[in-house]
Amino acid sequence: MLITSTQAKAIRRKQADKKLTAKQAGEEIGVTQVTYRKIRDGGEVKPSIYQKAMQWLAEDY
Repeated sequence: MLITSTQAKAIRRKQADKKLTAKQAGEEIGVTQVTYRKIRDGGEVKPSIYQKAMQWLAEDY
């Protein structure tokens, strides 16, 4: 599934708002640091990773 540039920007903004490192953000989402970087940069990811990222993004909003 595709993580758009707008979604990636929102993920980066939430990471910054929470003052998290890439490793910490990845742990909150439930993915590795390397996978989190792929999410943060946008592009194609597995559907399960997409779902985890969008659920994390929707939390607290």
